[in-house]
Order: sequence, then structure tokens, then C-alpha cells
Amino acid sequence: MAETPRKGSSWPPPRRSDAGPEQGSIFPGEEKDHDPSRRSFLLRMIVMTAGAALFTGGYAWLWEPRRLEVKQVPLELPGFPQAFDGLRVVQFSDAHLGFHTGLKEMEKLAETIQEQTPDLICFTGDMVEREAEPMRECIPVLASMQAKYGKFAVLGNHDYRGRQQKQVEAMFKEAGFTLLRNSHAVIKQGNEQIAVTGLDDALTSQPNPLEAIEGLDNDTWKLLLMHEPDYADMAEPFGFGLQLSGHSHGGQVRFPWIGAVTTPRGSRKYIQGLYYAGKARMPVYVNRGFGMTQLPIRFLCRPELTVFELRGTRA
Repeated sequence: MAETPRKGSSWPPPRRSDAGPEQGSIFPGEEKDHDPSRRSFLLRMIVMTAGAALFTGGYAWLWEPRRLEVKQVPLELPGFPQAFDGLRVVQFSDAHLGFHTGLKEMEKLAETIQEQTPDLICFTGDMVEREAEPMRECIPVLASMQAKYGKFAVLGNHDYRGRQQKQVEAMFKEAGFTLLRNSHAVIKQGNEQIAVTGLDDALTSQPNPLEAIEGLDNDTWKLLLMHEPDYADMAEPFGFGLQLSGHSHGGQVRFPWIGAVTTPRGSRKYIQGLYYAGKARMPVYVNRGFGMTQLPIRFLCRPELTVFELRGTRA
């Protein structure tokens, strides 16, 4: 159920402009713009590529990035409406079109999504790497994705990076996706309903949970789409039943006993898979993403398509 944020919380966070320099960021540290023209990016690329090549050869470059894992995740959720028992929600995230991911890869992804017979399709941010144009040729593929209750998306920090978020938004609409920016959509089945809620990006814009759930009854079960998973600690007091996120790529490069070599700001706590946040133990699922960024490699961190089967808790 929705509830007023607890006393002593930092809600609401400081407001920032959509694409300008950050003032009082939600997450500590500096947002790094991975523009390939930057010297720091080139140095990091050389060092990381050399290390990856030493340990993995061509595997991390040619093989693993194309080995999509379809992960089945059954969840029993308190308060989930009985009329929606068995709801199949397919989540994909972080395509990063324009950086070693394009039309061919998206066509294969769309085929796999349709094989899952989804009731709901959710995309959790970073459709493009920087520029909006690489998304254009993928509009027919995105339009081909079909689900019983529709398909929904939120923006990620890379969707803002080229300051072309309006073009990205327009292409989502053309492809038949409902883009949620601090808003919600209600889905009904018989006399029961759920709300699909989406927040704006936390690194480059201003998420507002209160605005997103405005007008919803307290007992409406709410699914939250939010790009940065660490925002779960701030979202949990608002009564969401499940948060789906991306952003981390699972680290993209992982090693046994060590885990992720590095993760971006906004995914330092929740990195991959299922977690439970806050006193209410809100489930948070972090998808490893479909594409890549910074480097065109993955190691022990396959791209992921997640298929949830949602049911209410058993008595």
C-alpha cells in the first residue's frame, strides 16, 4: 500500500535540470560521460582491454555478448491481485543502440521475447548509447513486440546523454511503447487492477514517486520501473510491490570470488538479480542488460532477458 515517506528521510531530493550540470546529486560521485573522444576514456579502454584480452581472448568480445540468457523468475508477492495470478512480465534493459548493438541484435531479441508469450513487456532504460538516430532503424522491430497488456518503458541516463531524449521519446511512441516519466498506467482484469509505474532517470533528471502514484488508491498493487536500482531505498516507502531496474550491466566484466570489477553510480548496492529493499522488503530485480557500454566485451556476465511469473503469496 502507498504510504507517506518516513520522517527523517531525504525526500524530496534536490531538483536538477534534465540535461544540465548536476546540482546535489541523489547518488554520490560524478556522472562520467563516456564520450570516446575523452582522454580518460581512451586510457581506461586500453587498460581494461589489455586485461580482458590477457584473461579471456576473443571470448569476451565475440562469444559471450551474443549468448543471451533467458532467465525465468517466479515471484510470490504480497497483495498481488488474484485476477492477475501467473502474469508473465518480460523485462529487457540497456540496449545501448549505437555501441556494438544494432538492428540485427534487436531482431533476435524481439524473436526471443515473442517466444515467451508475454502479458507485459517492460524496458528499463538506456535504449541508446548517446545519439538517438541508431534507434530509428529499430522502430519496426520494437513495434513487432506484442504483449496482452501492452509494453512500457522508462528512460536511462544514456538516453539523455546526447541531449536527444525528445527524439528517443518520440520513437518509443512510434514503436507503440508507453513511456512513463513520473507517471503510471492502470491495467484491469475483471474487477481488479494493477498499476505500471515509471520514474524519470535519477542521474540526469528528476524522479518523483509522489507524482508517479498520484490518483492511485492506496490498495492498488504497483509495479515500478526505474533505471537505477539503488533508488530502491528511496522508492520503498511509497508502497511499490516490485521494482525492476537495469543500469548496472551486472558489472559487464565479472571474476570468480570477486564479482563485478566495477559498476556505475546508482548501482553500487544492487548489481544483479533479486534483492529486498528497506523495512518493507520491497523486491528489487536488476537485469544485466542486453547491450554494452564503455567496452564491447562481457565476461562471466551474459546479456539477460528476464521472464517473471507473478503470483500472490500463498496462504
